Amino acid sequence: MDLDNIKGIWNEERPDIMPEISLEKQKELHFPLEKLRKNMRKEFWSTSIMFVFIIIFLSVVDFHFFKFKIYIITLVVSMMLVTAFYYYKFFLLYKNLSAVDLNVLDNLKDLKFQFKLNEQYYLAYYIAFVPFSIAEILLIYEFVPNFKTMDGFAFVASFLLFCLLMLSALYVVGKWWFQKFYGRYFIMITKLIDDLK
Repeated sequence: MDLDNIKGIWNEERPDIMPEISLEKQKELHFPLEKLRKNMRKEFWSTSIMFVFIIIFLSVVDFHFFKFKIYIITLVVSMMLVTAFYYYKFFLLYKNLSAVDLNVLDNLKDLKFQFKLNEQYYLAYYIAFVPFSIAEILLIYEFVPNFKTMDGFAFVASFLLFCLLMLSALYVVGKWWFQKFYGRYFIMITKLIDDLK
């Protein structure tokens, strides 16, 4: 091969143009992406409505102990702050899902990375609720008359049992919720992206 042929071949190749993804594969990707966006909107609005009801409940219900009300309000505000941070990250993924160009493989690889990252955010979000759950149990033991009189072994055993039950429920519900609303679609999209390689 002479130098002119090599230059010609070199000039014909366009490294700035990424390989396009077939229309069929784009349609396959569109369904799980749309389901993810729909589920994200549902979760955001249901969480927002839940917090509105909690605020209304706290303002309407008359607590017998002023300290108890302050503790509960502090817990709810703290939970809202943690949730706001999570939803900020959640919104960034939602925005990227809406703007992703399905023609470019690198964009899909980036999306796959974002899914893994958001899965970790979701796990961290549920782990962040562990101290809130334990604080709620402590408030129950401190202010509910039947529990307030407990001491010694009965207190320790029932406290540990409540903690174990609440944390197990948090874990099971968190796993189920993530899998039902996001996990299976993340897996579908990841497999489709891996098939494109």
